[in-house]
Amino acid sequence: MKINKKWIFLGLFLISLFLVFFVGRTTDPLTGKRQLSITTNGVKYFRKGLDVSGGTRLVYKIGYEKYEQLYTSSAELNAVKKTIEEIILKNIDQRISKLGVSDYKAYVQKLDEQNYIAVEIGGIADLDQAKEIIGKTLELEFKLENKEPVTATSLASRKAIAQKLLTESKANPELMAKAVEGRASDNIFVGFYSGTLDQLPDIYKNNKNRLINMKNNEFSSIIDGLYTRVNTQDALGNQTGVDLKGYTFFQLLDKGTAMLSGKEETVYQILDIFVQDKVNWVQAVDNNGNVLNGAYFRFANTSTSQIGEPVVAINFDEKGKEIFCNLTEKNIGSPMAIFIGGNLLTSPVIQTKICGGTAQIDGSFTVDSAKELATSLNDGAMPAPLILMQEEKINPSLGTNALTGSLIAGLIGFIAIAILIFFMYGFKKMILTSIVLIVFLAILAGFMKLTDYALSLSGIAAIILAIGMGVDANILIYERLREELKSGKSMEGSIDSAKERSRSAIRDGQLSTGLIALLLFTMGTNMFKGFGFMMLVTLVLTLLVNVPLTKELLHMFYDRKK
Repeated sequence: MKINKKWIFLGLFLISLFLVFFVGRTTDPLTGKRQLSITTNGVKYFRKGLDVSGGTRLVYKIGYEKYEQLYTSSAELNAVKKTIEEIILKNIDQRISKLGVSDYKAYVQKLDEQNYIAVEIGGIADLDQAKEIIGKTLELEFKLENKEPVTATSLASRKAIAQKLLTESKANPELMAKAVEGRASDNIFVGFYSGTLDQLPDIYKNNKNRLINMKNNEFSSIIDGLYTRVNTQDALGNQTGVDLKGYTFFQLLDKGTAMLSGKEETVYQILDIFVQDKVNWVQAVDNNGNVLNGAYFRFANTSTSQIGEPVVAINFDEKGKEIFCNLTEKNIGSPMAIFIGGNLLTSPVIQTKICGGTAQIDGSFTVDSAKELATSLNDGAMPAPLILMQEEKINPSLGTNALTGSLIAGLIGFIAIAILIFFMYGFKKMILTSIVLIVFLAILAGFMKLTDYALSLSGIAAIILAIGMGVDANILIYERLREELKSGKSMEGSIDSAKERSRSAIRDGQLSTGLIALLLFTMGTNMFKGFGFMMLVTLVLTLLVNVPLTKELLHMFYDRKK
């Protein structure tokens, strides 16, 4: 049994009205996701964009330290920093897009002669999830064994790093631990200890007078020398002790007394940062000064080793392929370490030069963990760590007044179109056109509510433009109908012929506009992406709703004249 199209349109219209007026959004307290809910005031649950309702601004510091140590030329360092910033912005864009957020801005901001990454994001329920995903540092590093001896110059460089970290920690104590997050590959570690003096590392026993005289939340100065002694195994499996020496500073978080084994003891809570005097691994740099890192990463995929174990294969672009080939040729017989997020995953010995453009990570994976790492790398491996420095609420750049003004402009445009159609084609076609536009807008609003689309002013501009373009389709049909009637055809035959004759012109017009909208959506800035996306949606609705509905209504309105 064939269903009349007018009942389909009526059903879509009623469902859309229900979505607009009786469906809202609530946030699940467990997952933080926005879920559909039934309400009596659904209109207020339309999500508004950043420029209308404001949002949150996140400012991230970029960890350039390892590059600053590597490049002595300011020109080279600035060029590398610019490349890193471009990669980070691209990766942030990919990460936010996967959150389903369409309204955001990410850009480089200069503060105190230093570049930061600023992200403005609006219309999101779970901000903590956004912060975790945006700032997730999955830094991909390739390093070679450091064969250089410890010198006075290298010690001075390590001490300078510790001093810089101390200065930053004093300025922002709450960010002390984050400042060295992911820097274990540079032999920089953060430690938290809670216990008596005997339970603390050697450095505190050797500086007990300093510790005893400190107050809560006070910072120490830089302390050099033995940090602690650790046991390790030599090549024959024999246990041997290794002294970890370097530069340490700490913050005394709390000091109090407790009864332990029937004796009153002083218990300390300490947060420290230890910069080892020697770096075990150094950046993998070829003869041309190119650093092999995540900047040359293309994609990762899972594979199996020669013995059937799950591995992750890292594929480089053409430049990375060349650098990797040069490095492996130059360092045959030496280990190359692969770090992910500052953690050493593997350090195989280079047996031969590898020029295929693929590196293999065999970090004792399961099938699932290998897939998870490959997915995380493909989501955006960062060439440098990001440290969240600031979070603040931002006011809307335009606000509800601009939104109200835009909606009023759209209403005025709607009325103007109705008046124009009245004078050109008469009262019936004015009513018909108005019905088509109302159904079109209702279905569009229902789509926005269902997809939780963030309504920005660029989106409203696209909707207003779409109203005019939708009427263009009606006018083409009306003109063809007028021509068919003049040729002597019946009303019913003229309506069918008018739709068929106007179809190609409508389709071509929508297609050309759609190509521009697609370019704006895929290649434009965020504001143009919002405009382009809404244009694509309205173009599809025009073809699926406006054109066939106009034909159905023409038959209904002129049935009596058949």
